[in-house]
Amino acid sequence: MAATISLLALLVLGGWAGLRVRGALAAYRDVRADVAALEATRPADLARLNEGDLAQIASDLARLQHDLRRLDAALTPPAGAALVERLPGIGPRYAAGRRLIRVVELLARAGRAAAEVTRETLIALQATGVRRAATATGPTWLEAVQAQQPELDAIVAQVEEARQLRASIDPQALPAAARARLSQLDRALALVAPLRAVTEELPLLAAALGGDGPARYLVLFQNPAELRLSGGFPGTVALVTLERGQVVAYTFHDIYALQQAYLAGRQTPVPAPWPLAHYFRHAELPIQDATWWADFSRGGAQLAAMYGATGWPPIDGVVGLTPAVVRDLLALTGPVTVEVDGAPRVITAANVDAEIERQRFVHGSNPAAETHKAVLALVGQALIERLTAADRGLLLEVARALRAAADRRDLQVYAVDPQLQAAVDARGWSGRLEPAPGTPTLALSAASLVTNKASRVVAPHLTLTVAPPHAGRRAVTLEVALAHTGDPSADPYHAGYQRWWLEVRLPAGSVRQDASHAPLPDPDAPNGGSYELELAPGQTTHFSLRFSMPDASQLLLRRQPGLTPVTVVATTPGCRAPLTATLTQDLTIDLATLCR
Repeated sequence: MAATISLLALLVLGGWAGLRVRGALAAYRDVRADVAALEATRPADLARLNEGDLAQIASDLARLQHDLRRLDAALTPPAGAALVERLPGIGPRYAAGRRLIRVVELLARAGRAAAEVTRETLIALQATGVRRAATATGPTWLEAVQAQQPELDAIVAQVEEARQLRASIDPQALPAAARARLSQLDRALALVAPLRAVTEELPLLAAALGGDGPARYLVLFQNPAELRLSGGFPGTVALVTLERGQVVAYTFHDIYALQQAYLAGRQTPVPAPWPLAHYFRHAELPIQDATWWADFSRGGAQLAAMYGATGWPPIDGVVGLTPAVVRDLLALTGPVTVEVDGAPRVITAANVDAEIERQRFVHGSNPAAETHKAVLALVGQALIERLTAADRGLLLEVARALRAAADRRDLQVYAVDPQLQAAVDARGWSGRLEPAPGTPTLALSAASLVTNKASRVVAPHLTLTVAPPHAGRRAVTLEVALAHTGDPSADPYHAGYQRWWLEVRLPAGSVRQDASHAPLPDPDAPNGGSYELELAPGQTTHFSLRFSMPDASQLLLRRQPGLTPVTVVATTPGCRAPLTATLTQDLTIDLATLCR
């Protein structure tokens, strides 16, 4: 019976098909040619697209849209597509084919609109740049994006409709040639999927970049040679002001100038954390140590609150940078030249640390000479000048480098605005101690308790032995070896004695059983305890701790910014092939398959 119905339907439609088949074939050939042309002209680097390229892409996509509509019209019978879709046998294939055409048409429409939005943004960027100029007129790149919010919302809606239609297509109902192309279509959908989050958060992004008025940030240049729990001692800071997506002002300062302003204006002292009071004898928390805590979001909030007493211009957030970020930027921009002691010095990614520290060796404690902090400020100024004059390709490379730095916690952000801070948290850029809520996390955080600059010569090694689960829990042994690689005969300021403060945060629900060192009476200690470790040049100090944790399939090992990269061995009792890694970013250990 089904075969008879299908045959009758084909006979009825035969006359219509004969008239339309030529148009359908022509439209199909044109669609294939359009797609081939787009693939042939696809640039290897999207960052290098210019306004002309984008205009051509928009035109090509418009032609593809037109030809897809021709094909769809040619495949639609006079009585409507619904009749054919209900036919046994050919109905599902016909419906899948038309849905596929619709998916591609939606993506072509969204791509065309996106090309136009990008083109308008690039025109504004070319005209006004990322640094305010008195002679510049017209909208900035950020204003151009904001003005096109309705277009962006429409693009997101089209992509979402395309995604839902694609999910409803049965690949087996498609011809083999179309089925072979589905993976390309899925890749395209995956590439544009993050656009929804970007569009939804555009108002927050605009506010962060000064779209609603000046946005000012206190940038901390953290020196890991004097290690702190959140990265390093912030001896140099900068105030950077953004407006309408452009840098409008920046100034560099010694952190102690900020401390003097704070002391002159503060009414109620903030109590110092136990280690700062005990080892540094601080009667109150100084502003240079306001980001003492391993959780940068906590320290950033404390610093922002204390900053309010300085009388300096108000800030919208705090940003912490380790030297790795400066090295990454110099690798992209190329060398910069600064004048130090009346002579030019060429600063590169390879020598920037040595050039900054050079002043200590050349001048010692001479108060009249340029300090290492002054050199860092000069390098920072040269970098900002280079970046604000950069072309679009370099700016995009810089944006990628900064994002990578934030992902590995070499760049950490605290925002005063709660909504913006929530967005920063969601991306893992706020430096929180629990980067992935819900995932068991082990965090070891260290800080130097002496005032020399020898922290970088300490090489940490960590061994984690995780027993199989028993009664819903796992026994874990944590062993830490700190090798002081400093030369005992070298300058003690850069290679001398270290006293380290070590905090251990165990996964939620863990129970500390014992440790090689007695925990210190720190009221702020995490659940694993706080410890003091002494490190002599040329020697290795060992620390161990045993605990039990709830059974879990994964364990996240958190990376501390500024700490010399930790070598990690994760194993189980009797394991012959343990997991080995260097902690350059957070490491997720699969406990279920460890050593199997």
